[in-house]
Amino acid sequence: MKGLRTFCRYAASLRLPSLADLQPLHLANFVHLQKVAGLAPSTLTSKFLVVELLHRFRDEHKGTLPFHPWPESSAVDMAGGTMTREADARKVGLTPLIPVEVAQILFRHAEGILNRAEELLDVRDRGERSAFRDPEITAIRDACFYLIGVLTGMRSSELSSIEVGAGRSETKSGITFHWLASIEHKTKTGAVEYLMPAMGHRLLHIMERWSAPLRKRLAEQIVTLERQSGKRTAEELQWLATARSNRNRLFLGIGRSGIVPVTATAWGRNLKQFARAAGTDWDLAPHQMRRLYAYTFVRHRLGDLLFLKEQFKHSSINMSQLYSANPLQDLALYDDILTELMQYKTKVVAQWLEKDEPLAGGAGRKIMELRAHDFKNRTELIAETSRRVNMRSTGHSWCLAQDEGCGGSGIYAKGSCSTCHNGLIDSRFVPVWQEAYRHHKELLTDAEALGPGAMKRVNEDLAKAAKILTDLGIDPEQGEEDAQSTTG
Repeated sequence: MKGLRTFCRYAASLRLPSLADLQPLHLANFVHLQKVAGLAPSTLTSKFLVVELLHRFRDEHKGTLPFHPWPESSAVDMAGGTMTREADARKVGLTPLIPVEVAQILFRHAEGILNRAEELLDVRDRGERSAFRDPEITAIRDACFYLIGVLTGMRSSELSSIEVGAGRSETKSGITFHWLASIEHKTKTGAVEYLMPAMGHRLLHIMERWSAPLRKRLAEQIVTLERQSGKRTAEELQWLATARSNRNRLFLGIGRSGIVPVTATAWGRNLKQFARAAGTDWDLAPHQMRRLYAYTFVRHRLGDLLFLKEQFKHSSINMSQLYSANPLQDLALYDDILTELMQYKTKVVAQWLEKDEPLAGGAGRKIMELRAHDFKNRTELIAETSRRVNMRSTGHSWCLAQDEGCGGSGIYAKGSCSTCHNGLIDSRFVPVWQEAYRHHKELLTDAEALGPGAMKRVNEDLAKAAKILTDLGIDPEQGEEDAQSTTG
């Protein structure tokens, strides 16, 4: 029953009325937390079996788990006790992350193709270009594939399953969500929906138009075979069944058996060619788009990037809120995001605990004092700290408040983070504080005309910026000169 106590403590930390209020994402988080604790597969299996029992005896008590915790799987599989699960984990762990500078090049290249798509399709529809063998026309499909992949986190098999009319929008609490329907094949979930930015509707429109000639030819081939008299062979029946299931698909190509959705192997070749056409030598592969999505999601959630601002409408996002917005979403995608989140946080915390890493802010000073202690297992310390510490970026500092903290006032009064016991400033934010120091020096002239009160405030903020830069090992005046020479 030790496993039951662990799970109930976890459920209690969520402050839910009862176990009946748990959502699939909560269970995914529980599994993730147990795994990162470094427990053996046998121990994990015993913990997860208890969760299955709560579902099995759901009829005995209305306050227990109303759904199976991991459909199409088992406690043993979730614990990593099968070879398939371990192989998948190794594959995900080895997926290289597309570098930011390469991702920018690829995105701009795809956007450039997208901006010419309507014009090229007009030419094609006038019969001046081939609908089936023109490289520039085919490039439209590959660009849309890449863009939808990095903007939704869909796998290549799910992208190839997108059909006509797959996009929809809905408004909840004044926020418009855009959804993209597909079929999830890997875990046999079936119909799922992915959150997409408003741009996704434009991509779907172009793909519906792009695929129209292929879908038309496929429909004609189906009709021709259906009208043939006589007994059909097993091969013909198989082709007919497959063709009927593909007739509304968008990402089509021409294979040995005719018009079919592009396979994962073919996408591997297409994306490498797409990357070369963009002018990079990066070895682009389909699953890297999902990894880039998870990485970007995490960076956005922690405030470093606002790449997903249009998509999620908020400067920070709670994944459980996102999941509750649509229970048909792919849970495995959120599991990938959680893994990426832990890896990123672990890297940040590891940097903080480096002996010579300068830190500023109240929390920064505490962590520098913490380094003086001797810990038996530094790796476990970093992992445990990463898991327990709530990290948020204000754009100029890390906020480690485990409650509401200052309520967000530090976002606007950045100087307050320098003395706040929840504030931590590391080398990532040096350029921000160099610019703040330069800006406040410029304000001194204006403040003098406004009176003593303005002068006092500007001087206080200038002193705070100078102290932070000094604590981070930067000479404020030298930093200003470097910044000016760089911009000059």
